[in-house]
Amino acid sequence: MITGFEALNETRAAIAAQSYAEARSAGASIGRVQIDWADLETAPGEYDAQALAELFDDPNLEGMNLVVLVSTLDSEGLTLPSYLQDGVDLRSGLTLAAPEVTDAFAAFLDWLAPQLEQRDVWLLSIANEPLGPIEDERAAEADAVAFYSAAMDRWNAEVPEIGITATFTVGGPDGIPDLFEATRSRADIVSFNYYCLTGDLIVTGEAEWEARLDGMKEDAGDRDIFLQELGCPVGYGPSGEPSGIGGSLDNQAAFFEFFGEAFATDPQLRAATAFQLFDWSPELAAMFAQPLRAAGLPAFADRFEEWLATVGLRRWSDGSARPAWNAWLDQLERVREARGG
Repeated sequence: MITGFEALNETRAAIAAQSYAEARSAGASIGRVQIDWADLETAPGEYDAQALAELFDDPNLEGMNLVVLVSTLDSEGLTLPSYLQDGVDLRSGLTLAAPEVTDAFAAFLDWLAPQLEQRDVWLLSIANEPLGPIEDERAAEADAVAFYSAAMDRWNAEVPEIGITATFTVGGPDGIPDLFEATRSRADIVSFNYYCLTGDLIVTGEAEWEARLDGMKEDAGDRDIFLQELGCPVGYGPSGEPSGIGGSLDNQAAFFEFFGEAFATDPQLRAATAFQLFDWSPELAAMFAQPLRAAGLPAFADRFEEWLATVGLRRWSDGSARPAWNAWLDQLERVREARGG
């Protein structure tokens, strides 16, 4: 599971440590870390090994099989090193397929590979929801195909013991089909992020989950599936506030029960990380929704903020567990038993 994206105070840190101990006891075996390429290459050819080491120093990862996400294209935009960008865009005259960019990423991967090998990482993802920046025209799909194809071919040839993939939303295969197929055909495993939400951020139920899972399986073809983010918000309703997204405590628990059943019975489903242990804090959720408000989308911003602020298996306010927490633990045990773990 993913803890969250902000610092924890002493109380929440203790709750997180206890939660990870419970999850590990129930059968959790996957640990996940995330960082941007921009955070690791601080200047041309200069890499921050300490920043990477700090990610792996998290005691909650001890004994886990590790997945690393190093984003390049991310749902929020480009996450390339600053010397390749001018603000939020590529430098004038550059594309993702330009030799300066592809050569820089190849050199970065050459540095990264031994860092991951010594930490027994089993999977590397090099994109996180690339549909967004391509739709925003910050990168062209054809250039992304060239960029990721070259990187994945190089990795498969030089680091075959660590799997490689790119992570898509469930809309990625239809929205950027050429890029999806280019990465799928080179990937050891197909990676998706999936939430119990429509494109308009309204909470869905089991019929939609089943349909989306069938779609992911069809898109993955002969590849196994890793659900890199798997989550379902409860919405504000359970706390008594007006909700714009719907949802409920029971629906969130049912979501993890549904996917526990799927993992226990379908060998194509390889692994998943729950998104996430804690809600986003009200302050962080509001900050991430602010660009949508500034763009004149107040209703969508409200739903986005509500989603982030209520997505946790535990509440941010006091760390208390929602019913989905026990559902998650129960399904970990079920999958472990089904797979002979």
